[in-house]
Amino acid sequence: MDLSAHIHYLLYKHDCVTVPGFGSFLVEQKAAYYDVDAQLYFPPSKVVSFNEQLQSNDGTLASHLATSFGQSYERSVMDMHQETIAWKEKLQKGKLNIPTLGSFVLNSEGKLVFTPENGLNFLVASYALPEVLAQPISRTIAEQPAKPPVYFELEQTKSKRAFGYAAVAASVLALFAVGSNSFLNQQADAQWQTEQMLRQQAREQAAVSVYDLGELPALNIELPKEEQVVGFHVIAGSFRSEANAQRLATALQRKGYYGAKKLAQTPQGFYQVSFASFPTKREAYNAMSGIKRDNYPDAWVLKK
Repeated sequence: MDLSAHIHYLLYKHDCVTVPGFGSFLVEQKAAYYDVDAQLYFPPSKVVSFNEQLQSNDGTLASHLATSFGQSYERSVMDMHQETIAWKEKLQKGKLNIPTLGSFVLNSEGKLVFTPENGLNFLVASYALPEVLAQPISRTIAEQPAKPPVYFELEQTKSKRAFGYAAVAASVLALFAVGSNSFLNQQADAQWQTEQMLRQQAREQAAVSVYDLGELPALNIELPKEEQVVGFHVIAGSFRSEANAQRLATALQRKGYYGAKKLAQTPQGFYQVSFASFPTKREAYNAMSGIKRDNYPDAWVLKK
């Protein structure tokens, strides 16, 4: 099974694709930008990253594999598990290269370090868009002729007469505009005064009015009863001492199991500590498989 090709395909449709027991590939949108040194415009994109902490099975990859290969969901989960085992074996020997995604190495603390493959863009709207070369444009001021050519000249007497006609026409238009503006302003003032008088009359009438609504009926509201949510818990241990149970829950949280907690006391007087809680049995058992691989072989599932 070429698991990398299916992860690559799903990243075009989903912002997160989880490989149970290994980690999650995430994509984040990046706006278009201009590289000054290279003088290139780069299109918008979605870049890929990796989070080792997100290992719980969200069902996205397993459902896609079941549909693609025409097999059951459980079989797809087993195939993914075998692939992740092979990946971890390669990491122990050195570098893990995953085609169309990137490469992994282990640092000095045993944590995964992911380097994405160059040129990846998971934004469908920018698919196959290349970088655009952008060079500065050198602008110069066009030279102006020393003197525009003269094609004809108006007689002096005619130009003065035309200027006089134009001045008279401008004066008439100015007087007309002033008179029109004065008339419009008077109309607007009269309308505004009328509206103010009507508003004042309405306020005075509302102030002296008395509204009799009668006796209002009593309003009874029944709150819905809270339904008890049945959960499935991956149990790490059971203790008589509440303090010991709380210490284990705190230790698991420090190791990265942020959902670890101490459950309520059982009728037999025990305090159970869970790695995490899930709404369905399938999610709980998938999580238990990954937890057992993390050196917790005694983990088990409790319905409560």
